[in-house]
Amino acid sequence: MKKGKLVILLAIASVIAGGVIIASQKQDIFSNGTQQNKHHSPKEKQLAYLKDHEKDMADFVKSLSPKVDSVQFNWDSMEVGEIGNGTPQGGGYMLTLDGRINNNKDTKFTLGIPLKRDSNEVPEELVIYEMQPIRILRDGGWFLYD
Repeated sequence: MKKGKLVILLAIASVIAGGVIIASQKQDIFSNGTQQNKHHSPKEKQLAYLKDHEKDMADFVKSLSPKVDSVQFNWDSMEVGEIGNGTPQGGGYMLTLDGRINNNKDTKFTLGIPLKRDSNEVPEELVIYEMQPIRILRDGGWFLYD
């Protein structure tokens, strides 16, 4: 009789332990495996910020030349780099993004958005710099777009 109670007690303990393990995995019946991490990387957040401000950036590029009718951004080109200002501590960080104009693959430009604190932040306000002017490929070289 004592042996039967011990077996039942062990079975109940096993079921409870299994339930705790399953519950701690936070499984979602609609996903494959455990719940996906909903936190986005700094780069994903920065890219989302740029896409939210796509019209503002396109308007900035259009203001550089009256011949610009449309602007296309190369979202995969987004990079964050350290910039210098001639001092040992450097000048901070700049988020850069390349693009082209008027659906012409032979054009290019680069915009810069400064980051105030570190390379992982999302800008507090949109400040746009022309890092590389609009250029066009012709006669074997890149020339200013006129």
